[in-house]
Formats: sequence, structure tokens, C-alpha cells
Amino acid sequence: MTAALSAPVRDNFRFLWVETNTQVAELRDALEQGSLDLARKIVERSGYADNLKMRVRDGCITAIMQAPKSSPDALMLRAVEGIASDLERVTRLCRDCVAQYETLEAVPRRKRRRHAALLAHVEQGLQLIEQAANESDTAIAVKAIKVKNRIDEDYQKLIRACNADLRNRKDPSVVIASIFMAQRIEEMGTIIQDMGDAIISANMGQQLTADRYRSLSATVKHLRGKRKTGDITIEPLAQTRSGSAISGVADVGADDDSYIAVFKDGKRRKLKEERQKVDRWNAIYPGLAPKILSFYKKQDQAALLIEHLPGLTFEQILLQEDPALLDEAFKALKKTLRAVWRKTHVKKPVPAQYMTQLAKRMDAVYDIHGHFKNDGCAIAGHSVLSFDALIKACAAREAKLKNTYTVHIHGDFNFDNIIYDAQTRAIRFIDLHRSTDMDFLQDVSVFMVSGYRLQALDAERRRRVNCIIADFYGFARRFAAKAEDDTFQLRLALGLARSFATSTRFILDQSLARSMMTRARFLLERVAASDPRKPADFKAPIEDLFID
Repeated sequence: MTAALSAPVRDNFRFLWVETNTQVAELRDALEQGSLDLARKIVERSGYADNLKMRVRDGCITAIMQAPKSSPDALMLRAVEGIASDLERVTRLCRDCVAQYETLEAVPRRKRRRHAALLAHVEQGLQLIEQAANESDTAIAVKAIKVKNRIDEDYQKLIRACNADLRNRKDPSVVIASIFMAQRIEEMGTIIQDMGDAIISANMGQQLTADRYRSLSATVKHLRGKRKTGDITIEPLAQTRSGSAISGVADVGADDDSYIAVFKDGKRRKLKEERQKVDRWNAIYPGLAPKILSFYKKQDQAALLIEHLPGLTFEQILLQEDPALLDEAFKALKKTLRAVWRKTHVKKPVPAQYMTQLAKRMDAVYDIHGHFKNDGCAIAGHSVLSFDALIKACAAREAKLKNTYTVHIHGDFNFDNIIYDAQTRAIRFIDLHRSTDMDFLQDVSVFMVSGYRLQALDAERRRRVNCIIADFYGFARRFAAKAEDDTFQLRLALGLARSFATSTRFILDQSLARSMMTRARFLLERVAASDPRKPADFKAPIEDLFID
């Protein structure tokens, strides 16, 4: 790892390691020997570590500016820069401990040794981290991070002992100082963990904690062949709003985008649900969803290794590929959806509750676009309902609608969650964690608004998007007609209003957000003003919404 450093930076980095280790060792010796004078020597060298850190930092920044972006050297340099800052933080914590030690000087040696034992763990962790950095060894970095567990265990024992002392002492100042010192040393353990994570991330080529690395190691053995963790590289693909991280897994040295699998980790409950929903899709329509290659769980965390699907997203095809491929992919999509909808069609009312969904998300919308709130007013004696009031009015209308059937839906049917493989002419779905049995117009409305959100397009691409939206609307309408669905238009308007409005919480472009919110209001006003006795007469103003 340090091979990426210039000689001066490497030397300063080495000096910083030595200084940090020395200060931790001297603090431990001072506590064991009961020597305040020895502890005070640490304070006298307060500026040395900071100077070394700045030299390493400046050298790394200079080298990073000269290295290709995202190159292995650049990743290593960023890791070294971060570790240098972490080492200087450890020296500051040592000085904080010295300040507390002045209160603890009269404490019996056996009690000071509890803190010294914690510092012994810190010394071991620092030595392992230095070895891992010098040898670019991920396994040693993981071993160093495990030292934090021992620090945490001894820290908890020390705190329990301090609590007992508090109950038996009239003057709590000594015990409080003991607790403060223990907290500073416990924080050193967290810093060791941070440094270990930095080394792992640099070695693996992306941000990766020890927990994620262990999850990856546990799942990668299920890949074909005899790959080990060191034989693969991972590249970040996405970060979900629920906190899950998604990465592409590839062989070391493989071409860009030549992934052999997709690695996803996050909360156990969410990933377990996703696995179950993928299994359900494969039971309904084999081959439509990616295969789950392995599932790893530990406590409340879990990881999935998922089949990587070849092909392009529908969004890529729509915006970048020739019309012939777009036509081919769109026909395959409609054919697949028609088959899924027919196969899963069940005469059972499961209302989508579009207005309930919308109401739950409006606080998040207002957090981003506060000016959308309290938009009602009265003009010349005519009142204009606020958006929240419109939601309530339309919710009352929606509650009376009849929808006698459901199908199995994707649940997040955006253009970039649809894959088309031109070689096999097959449609595949990804990100299926919201799949369920529901009104098919949930997917239809999300798909249509997904097209509208594609802004800053030239005239030809915008025409292509509008044509796809119009065609898809006609396709959905024909399916509804065959199902004798007489409230299709009204439910579609509610679904579109939900999608237009809720999507603005992810959009910072004020012009686009305002345009989408205006369309949502327009739809809700049309629904609220329609005849509640004749829901089948309602017509969704599709051309007004999607043709600029």
C-alpha cells in the first residue's frame, strides 16, 4: 500500500506511525508505573504528530491530483491520507488522557492498570494496522479490526467497575476522570477500526467496511470456479435509500462492466424480504428475475449474491440505441407484462390506496420543496384547496372505487429496473423488493412518470419518450378493457398524481419539480371535481400531461 507513496511522504508516514505508537506506549507505561512526569512528556510533543500528518496529507493530495481518477494508486493515496489523520487523532486522545491522569495520580495502581490494559490492546491494533498497510494485506486489516472487540469488552468491564466506585465514593471526581479516560481509549479502538476499513477499501477498490468484506468473503465462495476473495474486485453500482449498498463483482483484470455477480448488503429483514420476492417471481415466471446465488446473514445484517444480468436497461436503449432495438425491446416488454398479468390475474380486491401512499410521503417532499406546502388560497370568494386538502378529498373518492382484481406487480417499475438482453431477446426485472399483488396501475403509473422525469433531452429523444408513454398507456388501457375494468381511468389519474408528486422528493431541479407537482395537482383537481356517481365516465388527460 505504501508503495504508491513518494520517498519523502513514505518517510513522514513511517515517522508518524512511530510517534503514535510511542505516545500510546508511554501513556501505558506511565499508568502502570504511576509516573505523571512520564505522561507529561507526551504533551510536550503535541505539535510533532500534527506536522507529520500535514506533510503526509499534502504529499498525498499532490500525488492524487497527478494520478488517474479511481486508479488503484489514487485509492491507496486517499487511504494513506485518511490513516495519517487517524493517527494524529490518536495522539490527541493520548493528550486528553494525560489531562485526566492528573486527577488519577493518587488512585491505586491496580485501578490505573485497567486503563493500561486497554492501551495494550490499542498498541496491538496499531501494530497490525501498520503491517496491513505496509503489506496491503486485507486479512491482517480484518484481524486488527477484531482488536476493537476486545477493547469494547474490557471497556464495558471498566465502566461497570466505575459505576460500583461511584456508589461507594463521596467525591466522584476521580471516578469521573477514570470514565473520561476510558472513553478516550475506547475511541482509539474506533479509530483502529476506521483505519482497517480504509485499508480494506483501498485493497478492494471501493468503500468497504470489515463487515461488508466478511459478508463478501462468505458469499463469494458460491461463485463458479475456485475464486478466492483476493481474485475478485468490486465496483460500486448504487446505494439504495434504505441503506443497502449494491456492487458489481468481477474477476481481477476483467474488462469494464464484465461482472460475474452483483453483491448487495444491508439490513437482514429487507434483504430477506427481497430474496423471498425474487423466489416468488421465479416461481411465477421463471427466468424473469435474477437468481439468488447465495444469502449470508449475521445478526441484523445480511448479504445477497445475485446473478448479474447481461443486456441494457430500458432507459439506455430508449436514450442511446437505434429505433430498431428500442422497438424490439418494447415489444418484448409488453409481451412479458401481458403474460405476467394474465397468469397472476386474480379476482380479489387489493386497493393500491394511492392517496394513502401519497400522504405518507408528503413530509419528505416538503423537506426538499418547502414552498409546495400550504399552497391553498381564496381568490374573489373562490377557494383553492391546498395540496394536502386535495389528497384528503381524493382519498374519500378513492375509498369508494371498485377494483375487483389484482396482478403481481414489480412495485418500482422505473425504466432502469427493466433489462433487455438482445442476444436472447429476453426481458428481465431487477430491484424487486417492492413486488406484491396489487392494482396493475401502480406499475403503469410509475413507468409513465419514469419517462416524464427524463429531462434535458433533444427533440428527437423527447419524441421517442412521449411515443413510448403513449403506446404503453394504450397497452394498459386495452388490458383493462378486456378485464372489464371500468374505473381504469380514474385509478390511473390517482396513480399518476401519486408518482408525479412523490418523485419530486428526489429532484432538486426546481423547474422540473414544479412541473411535476403542477401535474399532480391538475390530476387531483380533476378527480375531486368529477361526478362521484359516474366514476366510469372519468377520462385521464394523458395528452395534457405528457405532450409539451
